Amino acid sequence: MTEVYIKIPKRKAELPAIIVTFILCFVGWAFHFGFFSWKGGFIWMLATIPALVFVYFKRRGNYFVQVNKEGISWRQSILSRYIFIPWNYIQRVDYLVFEINFMIRETGQVVSFPTSGIDEAEAEKIKQAISDVLGEQARSV
Repeated sequence: MTEVYIKIPKRKAELPAIIVTFILCFVGWAFHFGFFSWKGGFIWMLATIPALVFVYFKRRGNYFVQVNKEGISWRQSILSRYIFIPWNYIQRVDYLVFEINFMIRETGQVVSFPTSGIDEAEAEKIKQAISDVLGEQARSV
Protein backbone atom coordinates (compact mmCIF):
# COMPACT_ATOMS: atom_id res chain seq x y z
CA MET A 1 0.00 0.00 0.00
CA THR A 2 1.48 3.32 -0.99
CA GLU A 3 0.79 6.43 1.01
CA VAL A 4 -1.27 9.12 -0.70
CA TYR A 5 -0.52 12.70 0.33
CA ILE A 6 -2.19 15.58 -1.44
CA LYS A 7 -1.26 19.13 -0.53
CA ILE A 8 -4.04 21.68 -0.91
CA PRO A 9 -2.78 25.11 -2.02
CA LYS A 10 -3.13 27.91 0.53
CA ARG A 11 -4.92 30.06 -2.01
CA LYS A 12 -7.62 27.43 -2.50
CA ALA A 13 -7.98 26.76 1.24
CA GLU A 14 -7.93 30.33 2.57
CA LEU A 15 -9.20 32.64 -0.15
CA PRO A 16 -12.96 31.86 0.05
CA ALA A 17 -13.06 32.49 3.81
CA ILE A 18 -11.00 35.68 3.45
CA ILE A 19 -13.30 37.06 0.75
CA VAL A 20 -16.43 36.37 2.81
CA THR A 21 -14.78 37.91 5.88
CA PHE A 22 -13.91 41.11 4.00
CA ILE A 23 -17.47 41.39 2.69
CA LEU A 24 -18.90 40.97 6.21
CA CYS A 25 -16.36 43.45 7.57
CA PHE A 26 -17.42 45.99 4.94
CA VAL A 27 -21.11 45.45 5.74
CA GLY A 28 -20.39 45.98 9.45
CA TRP A 29 -18.41 49.11 8.65
CA ALA A 30 -21.20 50.46 6.44
CA PHE A 31 -23.78 49.77 9.17
CA HIS A 32 -21.74 51.58 11.84
CA PHE A 33 -20.80 54.40 9.47
CA GLY A 34 -24.46 54.88 8.56
CA PHE A 35 -25.63 55.16 12.17
CA PHE A 36 -22.66 56.78 13.89
CA SER A 37 -20.91 58.67 11.07
CA TRP A 38 -17.17 58.42 10.56
CA LYS A 39 -16.47 57.81 14.26
CA GLY A 40 -18.59 54.65 14.30
CA GLY A 41 -16.95 53.35 11.14
CA PHE A 42 -13.50 54.14 12.50
CA ILE A 43 -14.18 52.38 15.82
CA TRP A 44 -15.58 49.38 13.93
CA MET A 45 -12.40 49.09 11.87
CA LEU A 46 -10.18 49.55 14.95
CA ALA A 47 -12.00 46.68 16.66
CA THR A 48 -12.38 44.20 13.80
CA ILE A 49 -9.13 44.42 11.83
CA PRO A 50 -6.82 43.40 14.73
CA ALA A 51 -9.27 40.65 15.72
CA LEU A 52 -9.40 39.28 12.16
CA VAL A 53 -5.61 39.40 11.80
CA PHE A 54 -5.26 37.52 15.11
CA VAL A 55 -7.74 34.85 14.04
CA TYR A 56 -6.02 34.47 10.65
CA PHE A 57 -2.57 33.96 12.15
CA LYS A 58 -3.97 31.57 14.76
CA ARG A 59 -5.93 29.39 12.29
CA ARG A 60 -3.63 29.25 9.26
CA GLY A 61 -1.52 26.18 8.62
CA ASN A 62 -0.92 23.30 6.25
CA TYR A 63 -3.85 22.01 4.24
CA PHE A 64 -3.68 18.41 3.07
CA VAL A 65 -5.30 15.01 2.67
CA GLN A 66 -3.33 11.93 3.69
CA VAL A 67 -4.17 8.24 3.40
CA ASN A 68 -1.71 5.75 4.91
CA LYS A 69 -1.72 2.40 6.70
CA GLU A 70 -2.78 3.97 10.04
CA GLY A 71 -5.81 5.87 8.76
CA ILE A 72 -7.01 8.90 6.85
CA SER A 73 -6.37 12.47 7.94
CA TRP A 74 -7.10 15.88 6.49
CA ARG A 75 -7.38 19.61 7.03
CA GLN A 76 -9.00 21.37 4.10
CA SER A 77 -9.52 25.02 4.94
CA ILE A 78 -8.72 27.79 7.37
CA LEU A 79 -12.05 27.16 9.13
CA SER A 80 -11.57 23.39 9.50
CA ARG A 81 -9.77 21.39 12.16
CA TYR A 82 -7.33 18.52 11.74
CA ILE A 83 -9.25 15.24 11.49
CA PHE A 84 -7.70 11.77 11.81
CA ILE A 85 -9.71 8.56 11.56
CA PRO A 86 -7.92 5.24 12.20
CA TRP A 87 -9.01 2.39 9.95
CA ASN A 88 -10.18 0.21 12.83
CA TYR A 89 -12.75 2.90 13.78
CA ILE A 90 -14.43 2.84 10.36
CA GLN A 91 -17.50 0.65 9.93
CA ARG A 92 -18.53 1.71 6.43
CA VAL A 93 -17.33 4.03 3.66
CA ASP A 94 -19.71 5.61 1.14
CA TYR A 95 -18.27 7.19 -2.02
CA LEU A 96 -20.62 9.93 -3.19
CA VAL A 97 -20.16 12.37 -6.07
CA PHE A 98 -18.73 15.28 -4.08
CA GLU A 99 -17.85 13.65 -0.75
CA ILE A 100 -16.69 10.52 1.00
CA ASN A 101 -18.63 9.53 4.12
CA PHE A 102 -17.07 7.47 6.90
CA MET A 103 -19.38 5.79 9.42
CA ILE A 104 -17.69 5.42 12.81
CA ARG A 105 -18.07 1.97 14.35
CA GLU A 106 -18.70 2.81 18.00
CA THR A 107 -21.13 5.71 17.69
CA GLY A 108 -22.64 5.42 14.22
CA GLN A 109 -21.56 9.01 13.56
CA VAL A 110 -20.91 9.91 9.93
CA VAL A 111 -17.82 12.00 9.18
CA SER A 112 -17.90 13.61 5.77
CA PHE A 113 -14.85 14.45 3.67
CA PRO A 114 -15.79 16.88 0.87
CA THR A 115 -13.87 16.19 -2.33
CA SER A 116 -14.84 19.50 -3.92
CA GLY A 117 -11.60 21.12 -2.69
CA ILE A 118 -9.36 18.77 -4.68
CA ASP A 119 -9.11 17.74 -8.31
CA GLU A 120 -11.14 14.82 -9.65
CA ALA A 121 -8.04 12.74 -10.37
CA GLU A 122 -6.78 13.27 -6.83
CA ALA A 123 -10.19 12.28 -5.43
CA GLU A 124 -10.04 9.07 -7.44
CA LYS A 125 -6.56 8.32 -6.07
CA ILE A 126 -7.86 8.80 -2.53
CA LYS A 127 -10.88 6.57 -3.17
CA GLN A 128 -8.64 3.86 -4.64
CA ALA A 129 -6.21 4.05 -1.72
CA ILE A 130 -9.08 3.78 0.79
CA SER A 131 -10.49 0.78 -1.06
CA ASP A 132 -7.05 -0.88 -1.15
CA VAL A 133 -6.47 -0.46 2.58
CA LEU A 134 -9.94 -1.62 3.57
CA GLY A 135 -9.63 -4.58 1.18
CA GLU A 136 -6.32 -5.59 2.77
CA GLN A 137 -7.88 -5.38 6.22
CA ALA A 138 -10.86 -7.49 5.14
CA ARG A 139 -8.55 -10.18 3.72
CA SER A 140 -6.45 -10.26 6.89
CA VAL A 141 -9.48 -10.76 9.20
